[in-house]
Amino acid sequence: MIHLARILCPTDYSATSDNAVRYAVEFARKVGAHVRFLHILSAGTPPEITVNVSEPAAEQQEDDFLPDSFSSLLMAEKKKGLDADFRILKGEAATVIAEQASSWGADLIIMGSHGRSGLHRLMMGSVAEEVFRSSDIPVLLVKEPAAAKIIVE
Repeated sequence: MIHLARILCPTDYSATSDNAVRYAVEFARKVGAHVRFLHILSAGTPPEITVNVSEPAAEQQEDDFLPDSFSSLLMAEKKKGLDADFRILKGEAATVIAEQASSWGADLIIMGSHGRSGLHRLMMGSVAEEVFRSSDIPVLLVKEPAAAKIIVE
């Protein structure tokens, strides 16, 4: 039997990421899982702005790092009963995602994928692909058009 209790959803606040966030919200709601949203600051970010927030209620600490659109969505979903938290960590994205999934005991990672291919993918790299290849747990990659298939009840 598959038991999904903890879903990790990395976000960079892009449109692609927003689609994965919406997908993770509905997925978590359907299976009764807790979802942890994760934003990763680049290694060059000054250390004084690194925030580790377990509850979105700590708005005074995260206002500068959490876009209003994401904060509004998260608070609205929590009011509807979504079991979720949010973390901001610093480092190389794929490594931080893998470490957080392992240390937190995630059962599934849901993240956006731009679906780049060919030379563009080789030049830009792909965090989603790196996480997918290195993860010991299932990774659900949500492409941009997938969000249109979400049915909210």
